[in-house]
Amino acid sequence: DKLLGTVCYLCQGLIAPQFAGVDLGLAEKLAVRAVAAAAGVSPEQVTSGLRETGDLGQAAEQLLAVSAGDRPAYLPVGVVVDTIHQIARAEGPGSQGRKLDLLAGLLTRATPLEARYLLRLVTGNLRLGVGTPTILDALAVVHAGGRAARPALERAYNICCDLGLVASTLAAGGLLAVEQLQVRSALMVLRTRAV
Repeated sequence: DKLLGTVCYLCQGLIAPQFAGVDLGLAEKLAVRAVAAAAGVSPEQVTSGLRETGDLGQAAEQLLAVSAGDRPAYLPVGVVVDTIHQIARAEGPGSQGRKLDLLAGLLTRATPLEARYLLRLVTGNLRLGVGTPTILDALAVVHAGGRAARPALERAYNICCDLGLVASTLAAGGLLAVEQLQVRSALMVLRTRAV
């Protein structure tokens, strides 16, 4: 339940609500270098794989299958999201090197399949085909007793535009807590999250 809000963001291809304006500042070129470091190949090999597949995530998956194909899956969601937030916060002199090290560090721990989706997430190309309405339906079924609760969840989402907040409120306090959500400014929500 503690990770439900975070998982909802990830299903949307985000690491925070859209209005938070989290910018990773991670160019594809830097991601290519991170894949190269994690796979033990040259950036040119990664670029070649990218040209062949048209997808950096798929290219990384293929390259890591050679060196890490038998790696067990053990990348906790919290660690991934915390590291991506560190990437977003890296600024100033040497920040590109820190971003590279952080992403390469994640990739060296990832299975090839995890690397595919991790790279799609950080490059903004994660397309799961799961929209907000589907997530709201799933939340209603799993945490609110059925799809009859969906209108209350949708109302709350329309008020706050924060699917993670709706999900975590539902998990922590039930449908009654969701129904009590009120309009708040995005600045107030960001301040509350920072505390």
